Amino acid sequence: MYKDLVYADDLSPDFLQEVHTFLEEWASEQPWIEVYTSGSTGAPKKTILQKANLLQSALATGKFFNFQPNQTILLSLSPKYIAGKLMIVRAIAHSMKLFVAPNQENPLLNLNQERFDFAGFVPYQVAAILKNEQTRKVYENIKQVIIGGAALNESLEDELRLLKNRSFATFGMTETLTHFALKDLSKKGNPYVCLPGISIDVDERSCLVIEKNKIFDRIVTNDLVEKISDIEFIWKGRTDFVINSGGIKIHPEPLEAKIGKFFPNNRFYFFGRASERFGQELILYIESDIDLDISEFSTKLKAVLIGYEFPKELLVIKKFDLTPTGKIIRKLYE
Repeated sequence: MYKDLVYADDLSPDFLQEVHTFLEEWASEQPWIEVYTSGSTGAPKKTILQKANLLQSALATGKFFNFQPNQTILLSLSPKYIAGKLMIVRAIAHSMKLFVAPNQENPLLNLNQERFDFAGFVPYQVAAILKNEQTRKVYENIKQVIIGGAALNESLEDELRLLKNRSFATFGMTETLTHFALKDLSKKGNPYVCLPGISIDVDERSCLVIEKNKIFDRIVTNDLVEKISDIEFIWKGRTDFVINSGGIKIHPEPLEAKIGKFFPNNRFYFFGRASERFGQELILYIESDIDLDISEFSTKLKAVLIGYEFPKELLVIKKFDLTPTGKIIRKLYE
């Protein structure tokens, strides 16, 4: 069991057990671990990952961020999944203190006296943290933060740029042993930059190809990118989610980033619905358990969306289907 552990108050027994279970698994003589993919683009799949490769990933992240012994990593992500597992491995690999905080929407509540060097959150946690004046200050005192698991909207990125610490959007998947590239959010339009030892290319579809490296074998993705260099790229969206409406290919993710400021308290996503006239037509799903003024939202959207970007219909769904890690499962609701 890793010795340099600190626990926040009021941790749930289940979360504590998840942490201890992974620490025991990591300390065992077994050279590999089992992990499930998130299931955001298909059914979750069991994957076998070699501990040696996980260690190489942790070392690459440490090199990027210049980790030092005795610094403190905050863990508030479940080690049942790859992002939480790697936070623990990074602490062990770099002889850092591991501070275990609650795995909840705002994990920084009641931590106002603590200082951290590194932390990782998902976007909905960051949004909750920044809404609270006390936890916003705690966040700003974290030296470096990575944010992943789902796309950040433009308004949240704009808010993060106002803070004095550094936040990075992550890019990765279970197959890449969590992130392999990071985007510095201190400046709008920054590209993703690969971790040391990793290079990229694009295929004939303009989709990202990650070349073989010390951590994982060559991977061809369905992520549309603009290649800047062998280690830098700008993400455009996923081919899985492209909507072809009247011959125009619409990538929903950039549109969702544009309108995120209008939905601070609601999940939402664009989707393609079958259309006799256009093949597919763009619709917008909004999650809400109360009635919404759709006409008001439509007026706001028209200020930022042009022509084909504007949805044919806005539909309210009481509860979206989610993956175990909280990602939206994009689907057509009948």
